[in-house]
Amino acid sequence: MTKDEVELANDFHSRIRNARKHRGLSQEELAKRMNEKIATIQKTENGIRPTDSLLNKFAKALDIKLFVESVSHAHTIVASDNDRQMTISDANNSPESEPKKKSKKKKGRRIGVSRSGARSRR
Repeated sequence: MTKDEVELANDFHSRIRNARKHRGLSQEELAKRMNEKIATIQKTENGIRPTDSLLNKFAKALDIKLFVESVSHAHTIVASDNDRQMTISDANNSPESEPKKKSKKKKGRRIGVSRSGARSRR
């Protein structure tokens, strides 16, 4: 698999925490085993994404998989009520593609004018 085919699992932090607890290790013991600071372990278990090299250290130390096959979110499926295939024109005429009406813009304050009004000179 290439780099583009895998991505970090959304629940990487819980996978790391569960694997550590399953092996009976404390955060301090895992940090010593990985030669990292305890704060690094804590941040990672709280969901802050570490570097790829650190993720590989976690995977090796805990014998877990943190990278999963990527799923493309770019595809959109457009369905039609009848059996005929949908054309681009059909998609353009759908009610979702109609432009929204602009609301009237609220008149804002002019720059350089105070809220209390002009001061009188004596």
